[in-house]
Amino acid sequence: MAIAAAKNARKLSVAADLLWTVEKQEIDPLKQRPNKILVLVTEDWFAASHFIPTIEALCATGAEVAIVTRVAQKRSALEATGARIIPFDFSRGPLRPLQEARVAWRLRKLLATEKPDAIHAISLKPIALITGLRGVVPRHALGIHLTGVGYAGTASAGRTGLVYRRVLKMVVRQLQRDPKTHLFVENPDDSARLAEFGAFPQERVTILGGAGVDPKRFEGSELPLGEQVRTGFVGRMVWTKGVDLLIDAYDHLNAEGLAFRIDLCGTPDPENPRAVSDAQLQNWSARDSVTWRGRVEDIASFWKAMDICVVPSRGGEGLPRALLEAAASGRPIVTTDVPGCRYFVRDGIEGLIVPPDDSRSLASALKRLIQDPETCRRMGAAARERLLSGFTEDHLRAAVRAQYMKMLS
Repeated sequence: MAIAAAKNARKLSVAADLLWTVEKQEIDPLKQRPNKILVLVTEDWFAASHFIPTIEALCATGAEVAIVTRVAQKRSALEATGARIIPFDFSRGPLRPLQEARVAWRLRKLLATEKPDAIHAISLKPIALITGLRGVVPRHALGIHLTGVGYAGTASAGRTGLVYRRVLKMVVRQLQRDPKTHLFVENPDDSARLAEFGAFPQERVTILGGAGVDPKRFEGSELPLGEQVRTGFVGRMVWTKGVDLLIDAYDHLNAEGLAFRIDLCGTPDPENPRAVSDAQLQNWSARDSVTWRGRVEDIASFWKAMDICVVPSRGGEGLPRALLEAAASGRPIVTTDVPGCRYFVRDGIEGLIVPPDDSRSLASALKRLIQDPETCRRMGAAARERLLSGFTEDHLRAAVRAQYMKMLS
């Protein structure tokens, strides 16, 4: 009897151990589930063209990553990062209070469903929306990723610029007091501008140096320097990019008898209030040596065919990706004295810097490079070295991953 009782006791003990193990296996994974990060970005094409390395860095933390964006044609490219896609329309365009309230309500419902541990909000609209919801949703870790200050940093934006500046001021003053918020910017000037509204502690600011470029994809190559020097512009066809200034510079130099070509790559952005019309683009393309190519998928090959990169920005950008891609390709850069552009390009080293909104100064800088092939080669080589010094995809991934590992710990 005693032996039988002992055997039964051992069986009960083993059963209890087994039951505890099963319960532990069922319960612990719920308690120890991976962190979840939501990436808020208005358009899937914007996410795919600029933020793949950022999304990959977030996935590398071991977190479950979901991208909240309007889905058009880039879903597969984004899913290839390992992230999940949540279709969401942020209703880009001019600020309209009733429309923004509806978007905020839908975003609040989404957050209640997803229950993220962290949010990475890219550009002003998602940042403003999540800031407005900060008091009515759980205080998750929040990364705000400013890709420039937009209209708030463009002198020619007028009344629109004042509205955006007020929104930016409200956002920064609220978030700089929140210890769970970290600021990601693409140049030191933007960090200093935001400090006017309320300084983030230094340990809560990361300067990324743009969206990152893969130097293996954009390999440095010899400048073609054919019979006609070819000048390239890549970017959205919006007035803030300053493409009209490049056309004016072309007209000035053409009148002097200086022959060169301009290739324009990029499409209009219909939801941007400063979009260039198709009619205007066709008008520019009517010039003998100006070609508007629209969207060009193989940008690396495009830059190999160019001799000079021109980024005539009026300001408001973080650090134009086109500038970094041209630099990786070993092309000299003519750009303007605005935040981001002047952070990367040092006048006389990687290229030439001219005042913004000054087509005659732009023409003079282009003329100098067109007539001086050796300077073009020297500046192009320096531009690639500058890119390799801290502006690659690997640099960006390391910075983003390291910061989120801290934020999620």
